[in-house]
Amino acid sequence: MDTVANSNIKDYVVRVNNIRKVYKVNGVYNEAVDRVSFGIKFGECFTLLGVNGAGKTTIFKMLSGDIHATEGSAHINGYDVTTDMA
Repeated sequence: MDTVANSNIKDYVVRVNNIRKVYKVNGVYNEAVDRVSFGIKFGECFTLLGVNGAGKTTIFKMLSGDIHATEGSAHINGYDVTTDMA
């Protein structure tokens, strides 16, 4: 059972559900983030660990609105950062 996928948007301060990012470079598709899900509740300490090239920076860029996610959803305090970006 996927806890984040079955949760309410308001259950977490930060809720990332099956987020994915694919870049197309010279006609070749490169997957930077492959369906990552996590939830952070108020007051929790969180870290994102991984080897170089794992997609950590890409995830934070999607959360901050620097880049668009290819698929999935991300909410911060109920605000959809994957669709509501200006």
